[in-house]
Amino acid sequence: MINLVAVKALAGFNYVRADQVVAIAASEPTKCVIYLVGGVTIPCSEPVKDVIAKLEAATAPRAGEMQEEPK
Repeated sequence: MINLVAVKALAGFNYVRADQVVAIAASEPTKCVIYLVGGVTIPCSEPVKDVIAKLEAATAPRAGEMQEEPK
């Protein structure tokens, strides 16, 4: 299943695939830029710590899901 995360943009929301994020840059205390695979950049109007928390929550394993055993 694709994990989409809603991030605030200047005029509404953008939905980002959590597994495609390469980096996040903090430009101001209340703004950041998300860098995706393929060179796409998304400016956000929310703090970088909030975006990171959303991305971590989207990629964390959920309770009850099967996890692969290490090989």
